[in-house]
Amino acid sequence: MVKVKKKTLRISGIILLFVAAFILSFNIIAAKIIEKKIDGFLANAHLKYYHIEYTRVGFNFLNRSVSIINFKYSPDSAFLDSLDRSGFNTMAPEITFGRLTVSGIDFEAAINGHNLIINKIKVKNPEIKLYKFNGKLLPANAEKKKLSLEDSVRLTGIKGISVATIAMKKSKFEIYNYKQKKYTLISKDISIALHGLTLEPSGHANTYFYPALHDASLVANDNVLELENDLYEIEFKQLTIDLKGQSLVFKGFHLKPRYSKITFSQHIKSQKERLDLKAEKIAFSGADFYRFLLENEIRIRKILIANASIGLFRDKRVPFDHSQRPLLPNQSLKRLKGKIKIDTVQIENVRFDYGEKTDLRTTSLKIFFTGLSGYITHINNFPYLWRKNPMLVSIKGSIINKASLKLKLTFPLAAKSDTFYFGGAVYGPVLLSAFNPAIYPAAGLKFDKGVLDTLTFEGGANPKYSSGTMKMLYHDMNIHAMKKKDGQITNKFLSWGANSLLRKNNPRKGDGKIPKVASMFFQRNMEKGFGNFFWKTIFSGMKATMLPSINTINRKNLQSVSQSGSAAINSKSKVEKKRKSKPAEKR
Repeated sequence: MVKVKKKTLRISGIILLFVAAFILSFNIIAAKIIEKKIDGFLANAHLKYYHIEYTRVGFNFLNRSVSIINFKYSPDSAFLDSLDRSGFNTMAPEITFGRLTVSGIDFEAAINGHNLIINKIKVKNPEIKLYKFNGKLLPANAEKKKLSLEDSVRLTGIKGISVATIAMKKSKFEIYNYKQKKYTLISKDISIALHGLTLEPSGHANTYFYPALHDASLVANDNVLELENDLYEIEFKQLTIDLKGQSLVFKGFHLKPRYSKITFSQHIKSQKERLDLKAEKIAFSGADFYRFLLENEIRIRKILIANASIGLFRDKRVPFDHSQRPLLPNQSLKRLKGKIKIDTVQIENVRFDYGEKTDLRTTSLKIFFTGLSGYITHINNFPYLWRKNPMLVSIKGSIINKASLKLKLTFPLAAKSDTFYFGGAVYGPVLLSAFNPAIYPAAGLKFDKGVLDTLTFEGGANPKYSSGTMKMLYHDMNIHAMKKKDGQITNKFLSWGANSLLRKNNPRKGDGKIPKVASMFFQRNMEKGFGNFFWKTIFSGMKATMLPSINTINRKNLQSVSQSGSAAINSKSKVEKKRKSKPAEKR
């Protein structure tokens, strides 16, 4: 019996060795055949501008997989130079990876139906480098022709290819500006999963195939992108792209400054805001990816920004660039290169902080807004759409967690003079001293007492000046003028003088007193942007309310610019009136 068992085991072992040797031999032979096919394909492809090389090919019969080791797909240097001289806006890829494994191949479908169906492609340590060439956009027709011929792949004996999943781990993604010889974006250690990729025949004798991503989706996790100016990097926990559903979603997004508020100023030559943006979710829906790829045209139905914080900080001790001429939002949109159409940007629960540091005060200016929610609609630079609907901004929230706030801006893009209109309100009651962190660093004043009841305003502006009216209701106001560089010592003489001139109550105390409505007016500093322009307009109304002499000056300045031939802007626009007179259009 023992001899029988030993004989059986010996025979089984020999069979297993034979099977293993057969599988090993078959794998080696199959790998050589596949390698020969690949070499033949590369020879027949007649690639003029790219070089393809790899070390070897592996084949595993048991899990139906093929592996390519040490692959590199690189553009010819002469080709890159020719693209640089062409003056067109385009990109050229360079791809390398340590190992690419194609597994779960359906051999039956491949042999009988000539369809290559793959369960998974796994790529180890891929590096994708895009050489970026700035210049003129390619004509739309030329781009489509290019995609159908030059970027298609010639395959014979196959009806189509489909891949369920492409997984890349520890990927590196780079964008390199060829003319400037520097990287504009670097992404490291990104994990990506692409689902639903297919290659479909282009129609040229059914031998040329191009990637069809209409039903594809992509997921990328835990990524960091380094930006070209070395000041910021982008982090996100997850990026999901669904081409069929036309959606793109960031979770855990962070546009992160690489330096602190103090050290940031050491890395800039002239003043600019330090931006710190965090968002739990940024979602793009109704995004036309193909129009963007083919025609460089951005069309998005909706952008949602939820549970976000935006921090801006400016160090005014850094030299100011007096040569700059920033555009207003409506001007920037109308002059934007390429086409853009975004129906709605919706924000939900956003916090906004603004700070400034100057040589005048040891204390930095601070102001913040919380719980901001609202929308921006009709963002586009298509002239034929401008007369249908103006761009609208509507925001509600709280200022310094003490008073509710609402704001509305109307940008009639069809207006040749680039006018816009605004209105808003702050609802109290709130102690005026709550605004000292913003008022003292800017003006050297502190509210000692007083209560803001309500502040409402409306007006309009063009790129040169703004005007409007404000009703600021408050009572028992008293201020202290503080000595420079020290916010703890009061200048008693200046405080007495300021309080003597100020209107301490609006309306004045007494039965039947009518609230004072002040005039807003501000001549824009063309070296500064929209934020400064808007704030100085509102501040002009606050000063005019508290100081009657300022109100008189504002009115005279407005009369002066009106008589000089400038169009009046302190009333609502004709575009806005026409829009309100029409029945509401369905979005």
